[in-house]
Amino acid sequence: MRARWLGLAALAAVLPGAAGCGGTGVSRASEAAGNQLAIYSSLPLQGPDAAVSQQIVNGEKLALSEAGGRAGSFKIGYVSLDDSNPKTGRWDPGITASDAKTAAQDTSTIAYLGDYNSAATAVSLPLINAAGILQVSPGSPYVGLTSSLYAGQDEPGRFYPTGRRTFGRLAPGDSVEGAAQVKLMKLLGVRSVYVLDDQDPFHVPLSDIVAIGAQHAGIALAGRDSLTLAPGALYAGAIEKIAKSHASAVFLAGSSAAGTAGLWRQLHAANPGLTLLGTSSMADEAFASQIGSAAANTYLTTPALAPSLYPRVAQRVLGNYRRDFGYDGGAYALYGYEAMRVVLDAIRGAGSRGNDRQVVIDRLFATRDRDSVIGRYSVEASGETTLARYGVDRVVGGRPVFDRAITLP
Repeated sequence: MRARWLGLAALAAVLPGAAGCGGTGVSRASEAAGNQLAIYSSLPLQGPDAAVSQQIVNGEKLALSEAGGRAGSFKIGYVSLDDSNPKTGRWDPGITASDAKTAAQDTSTIAYLGDYNSAATAVSLPLINAAGILQVSPGSPYVGLTSSLYAGQDEPGRFYPTGRRTFGRLAPGDSVEGAAQVKLMKLLGVRSVYVLDDQDPFHVPLSDIVAIGAQHAGIALAGRDSLTLAPGALYAGAIEKIAKSHASAVFLAGSSAAGTAGLWRQLHAANPGLTLLGTSSMADEAFASQIGSAAANTYLTTPALAPSLYPRVAQRVLGNYRRDFGYDGGAYALYGYEAMRVVLDAIRGAGSRGNDRQVVIDRLFATRDRDSVIGRYSVEASGETTLARYGVDRVVGGRPVFDRAITLP
């Protein structure tokens, strides 16, 4: 009973409506039924990603409320699902699959907004694609969801059983983050980098992108290694190899899961002058609060920019967010707002065929030079966004704090 439906009266107050739940079948109808359409969202609403996910959900609610709960002649309902396991607080593949099936079997579904985690999208996307439903993610940067470059076997094809692209993401993906990491290294004067990954198949490609990009930029690759990160683990062997390589920086493609902070502390203790570079998956308090004095040497890339760096219209939206929800929203509130807004515009742009799933997909993929709260962008045929600005966080007081923006060609 994790679904929340927002009807028109609830939308006016930006409050959740009655709870409900769905089955597990898959609808392959080409049109959503009637003039009442549903947009589903699936995000981890518990655990370490809960705060970010709530901002995304609130942003989605705000965009739909501002549209009066409509897109053209169609009434739009909103269903918010939670893909996290209440016992672990982390996203759960079984729950994610259930969420996707719930949306797929609903004959009124026109779009699915999710997920936040790439691994979750790897679970949901084949199910949503099989139903011929548009999927728009405010996160999920894994390169293999949109491109075969550096991706796993049969990717991205295995995510699209229909053979048609139905997935688009708004936040820049791995290729942009990798390029931002390399540009950051140049700005920091890094001469050589040792590249690590945590063996997660959704992180390894980013380590490849960074390793190759660094060499092309004239930064020496001091070494490569894959580590099993676990709570309380000692990484003496890896640290010794890094020391012998004389690397001036270490880059880790990993997450904030237990064990990562321990590696960070041990790297810093072994060489206090070592620059430590982490990814957006590490840019949270779960990691930042545990790295101690290594914070002074830590740089974390993130798609979330300071609110002031977004277009003027974003400032109006964030003002409305504060009014409706009672606290300040940030970049992820804007990503949620735009995810809903671009889908509503696709439905509206389809005119009388706004309930035709393929027409709505086609409208989304026809997005060109769209001015939005997250900047001007287009949607490429692969589903990738053309946004090419990335942020860098430093760790201050145990929290990731925005430091600078990196703009890429």
